[in-house]
Amino acid sequence: MKKEEAAKENYALLVEYDGGCFYGYQSQRQSPTVQEEIEKALAILLREPVRIYGAGRTDTGVHARGMIVNFRTKFPISEPSRFLLGINALTDRGLSIQGIRSVPESFHSQFACTAREYEYLLLNSRFPQPVWKNRAFWSQHRIDVSRLRQELELLKGEHDFRSLAKANSMRNRKSTVRVIYDASLKENREEPGLFRLRIKANGFLHNMIRILTGTLFEIAIGKRNETNLLEILSSKNRTIAGMTLPAYGLYFLRAYYDSFPQIDSLYEERDSFGGIPW
Repeated sequence: MKKEEAAKENYALLVEYDGGCFYGYQSQRQSPTVQEEIEKALAILLREPVRIYGAGRTDTGVHARGMIVNFRTKFPISEPSRFLLGINALTDRGLSIQGIRSVPESFHSQFACTAREYEYLLLNSRFPQPVWKNRAFWSQHRIDVSRLRQELELLKGEHDFRSLAKANSMRNRKSTVRVIYDASLKENREEPGLFRLRIKANGFLHNMIRILTGTLFEIAIGKRNETNLLEILSSKNRTIAGMTLPAYGLYFLRAYYDSFPQIDSLYEERDSFGGIPW
């Protein structure tokens, strides 16, 4: 950290956004992006250039229900509630800041993160349901839920995920090994056929969850009866795995920080007002 940054206040934000409104999280030539939108609003409120750092870098179309970002400023924020009203008034309707916390100087949304959790929404019904268009991946092929859950159990633990990552993103990558802490499938009680596939890990490769979910989907509909997920992982060959599901079904759900309970309190405060359904 630069000396001039050492005296600045450090804040974490809890962010929710509709991925269909942005060209991904990270600033780039195409606009708008989530990072660009938040930085513009902060610059107006704080009257200084501000750089934010995110727990993840979602691609175009990927949504977030609980992204954590942090920023530093020389202006202490004495009225957080008023600040939240101000920043939400300045951002696009496809993005909302759900909470703010003062965090220690050492906190960094990306580098301090010990685990990340994503979910993919699958809609299994006879006909499409327009309310879930661009929110969940629809299929009329019957999903073998029991088989899918068996495959998710195989996924837990440490594995090499080279075969479940975008091939051209593997250049110069030091390691493709990741640890899956938890993987589960849950059906919405109020909407039978709507499934939430959740995965929590110490990190993810580019397109890993969308390829993983696509592979699991093909296994669950009987397209890959001759193999299982462990065999696909051991091949270390992307061509052996299944399709890449669309970005619109993927959600960044939560970032975990073992040494920073302030972030837990952010999620708890959000959830106390309703939070994420089912």
